[in-house]
Amino acid sequence: MRNRRERLLTLALSVAAASVRAAPPQPVFSPATSDPPIVAARVTGSPSIDGELADPAWKDVGKLERFFETSPRETAPPPVATTVLIAYDDRFLYVGISCADPRPAQIRAPFVDRDAIADTDDSVSVFLDTRGDRRSAFEFRVDPRGQQTDGTYGDATGNEDFAPDFFWKSAAAIGARGWSAEMRIPFSTLRYDATKPQSWSILIRRNYPRRYRFTLDNVPVPLHPSCLICHATTLAGLEGLPRAGHLVVAPYAALQEDQVPRDDGRGLLRRPARGRAGVDVKWTPSPGTAIDATVHPDFSQIESDTGQISINRAFALFQPEKRPFFLEGVDLFETPIPAVYTRTITSPRWGARVTGKEEATAYTLLVTQDRGGGSVVVPGSPAESLASSASSGRARSPGGLPGRPSRPVSTSRGRRSSSMAAMRSAGWLGSTGT
Repeated sequence: MRNRRERLLTLALSVAAASVRAAPPQPVFSPATSDPPIVAARVTGSPSIDGELADPAWKDVGKLERFFETSPRETAPPPVATTVLIAYDDRFLYVGISCADPRPAQIRAPFVDRDAIADTDDSVSVFLDTRGDRRSAFEFRVDPRGQQTDGTYGDATGNEDFAPDFFWKSAAAIGARGWSAEMRIPFSTLRYDATKPQSWSILIRRNYPRRYRFTLDNVPVPLHPSCLICHATTLAGLEGLPRAGHLVVAPYAALQEDQVPRDDGRGLLRRPARGRAGVDVKWTPSPGTAIDATVHPDFSQIESDTGQISINRAFALFQPEKRPFFLEGVDLFETPIPAVYTRTITSPRWGARVTGKEEATAYTLLVTQDRGGGSVVVPGSPAESLASSASSGRARSPGGLPGRPSRPVSTSRGRRSSSMAAMRSAGWLGSTGT
């Protein structure tokens, strides 16, 4: 009996060893940094941006066809095919996208405003990390109707900031086999150091909402990642790029004349004409530094705030910042407790700001003189005016402890220091009064 058991055990071990040797190797996905780089091809003829991908300029451009389903399943074969083409010339970066769809009638692409493409819509997003640090990126999103959503993404906060509006062109077309799109992104819109070898990274994400919301990435992003841009793969082949820095000066002048009814009802009374003028300046002397200055800024062309319901709310209303002067480095003021709210600067007479990045440390400093400022009601006293000079700044480094971001520093010099007492009690803001 004992010998029989020994023979059976030996036979079982032999079968198990043979099955292990015969089993095919399971695919192992390495981090994105070790994936083959995506190579951008330099083209001599600029492709026309019509969404068709039929231009001869796309003919010799390499194709990126490897995508993964990263949600709802993790690193699974995608339900549909996606092909991406990347090219460039002396002025622009071109991205061509072909999205196969077995049922084009189910494509979800409602007409929306800019920056309003939702997660429930078909779209493709291109994340460009032009600094090569795999911490932050420009985001360019297009849907099957060629509508745009753009902004920035940072792994430090995990948030998409759609406040910036970049200068780029897109077009798309829906066909019998799916939809396609084209992007043309000026290099002057991006931030990079042209004096060094380019070390960009890129992540391409397709949103495919059907029975489930499928997320398809060109790299195997984990299902619940602690970061996104850190998984981006290398974008190679970029050589001889133009210098990214630029200077923008935007002056304006306005003349206003009012006519009001006379008290006696006989005709109109013409009041003296009033004029105003101002200028906005933006200078990027280097890829890591941006300087903004403004004198008597004109916000009349800024998109109006969306209406919100203010009845029976436990918290104050929050309006997103859309004014160009305040948008540079706006993510640096994002903290678990909102410490700096630039919308309280209502009517600046002048302002200056410097935003930059040195190695792994990002910083911003804002100084302005506000003619408005609104008012605040302090318990036990009437409302106080906050017409004041204000300054805010913050430096952020990834070397800190998780969940313990550096504190922003904000000061305000107003008519009455008592008007800031309520804010000082939070421990985040300081003020001095005159």
